[in-house]
Amino acid sequence: MTATGNPRAERLRAIMVEEGLDAVVLSHPHDVRYATGYHSILERWGQMEAMAAAIVYADPAKPLTLVIPEANLGLVAVLNRDGDACTFGEIRTFDMLNFCEVSRYIDPDRPVTQLGRDAGELMPAIAGSCQPDVTAAIAAALADHGMAGKAIGFDEHRVSARIAPAVPHDYRDILDLMMRARVVKTAEELTRYRQVGLLADRIIAYAGSLLHEGADWNDVQARICDFMVRHAVIPVDEGAMLFGGAYEADEFIPDLFRTRGNRTLRRGDIVILETQGIHDGFWVDINRTAMIGPPSDAYRRQHDILRDAFLKMVDHLRPGVSTASLPQIGYDYLKAHGVATPEKLLVVAHGIGLMPLEIPLPYPAAGLAGVKQGFIMEENMLISLDSLYFGAKLGPCHMENVYAITAKGPEPMYAAPLELIEAPATRELTDA
Repeated sequence: MTATGNPRAERLRAIMVEEGLDAVVLSHPHDVRYATGYHSILERWGQMEAMAAAIVYADPAKPLTLVIPEANLGLVAVLNRDGDACTFGEIRTFDMLNFCEVSRYIDPDRPVTQLGRDAGELMPAIAGSCQPDVTAAIAAALADHGMAGKAIGFDEHRVSARIAPAVPHDYRDILDLMMRARVVKTAEELTRYRQVGLLADRIIAYAGSLLHEGADWNDVQARICDFMVRHAVIPVDEGAMLFGGAYEADEFIPDLFRTRGNRTLRRGDIVILETQGIHDGFWVDINRTAMIGPPSDAYRRQHDILRDAFLKMVDHLRPGVSTASLPQIGYDYLKAHGVATPEKLLVVAHGIGLMPLEIPLPYPAAGLAGVKQGFIMEENMLISLDSLYFGAKLGPCHMENVYAITAKGPEPMYAAPLELIEAPATRELTDA
């Protein structure tokens, strides 16, 4: 349960030293999880204010500090039941509503459980007294570790403003710094994402198996959601997939971001399967194209050209190469092979991990800069290469894969074939 052997915190500390920071205070759920491994169901509530925090000091002699509601000590024990998933040097606690007050009362009719004993073993790690709220707990930790007047980075400026009267400091915004830290993965993170890849392959295969002439699109999405949940993947939302659906009774539009399906699938429909969800904190993001019934020779050829263009771009996923160079490679290949309107090819190469889009550029990175400016790929980045052709003559073709950037070449995280999924004209829906 100690902070030793936490390569994410060590990477962050090295960047802090380069930037002249004495400490960083992390209160965004992604950043807290990155630095410590801590996460809870509370973060899924989507509250505007932090439900936990982490403090990383540039001085390695100072402890990695985890700030949590006192009542969640048991959760830390659960996270660490099979190993040190949650690492810290000390714990600072605060009250959340009156949960913590209630939990302090001893129930004489309830025997001490193993969870209670494991949570009790965390007591020596608790420093200071329980504070009335998260910012008071952060301020107490910073003061105790001599951070008054120091350069402190925050991923949430309100936390800085709140603690300033108690702990005056030189405020720094670290949103961009955290993205730079998180976009390059540790060996442990890459190992975890390989497991995500295995699940992504199963999900996309199952999604393809549900397609047939007469299938109800909403039912297909609901079944994919159920499959994901049963395999420990949290769907992006109740629809499970980013693309697809019907706009009007006679119009199925695979290009639209999430439209309700109000008719059954028909022979000749193109279905874009982009299943998105979260497993072990990391995003699944895999994209394949399916056709209901046999495709025309022309469409099959178009899809094969797009696949080959995709592989040409994959060849350039290497350290030192800019992601900005990839769209031109895809465009040139489509144009050289006679694909109509090659300008309709949308190529985005982005980092992926705790968020579906991790782009190490100054905020805001999700505008044109994310593609036009791009960023230089580094070893151990996870890059999702997203190739979306919105051509109108024969219809769209889309595909997306995630790759680990290595000195020897890109390592695919997904093994699902890039070939067109050809759904039979008729088939009964089955559960897996």
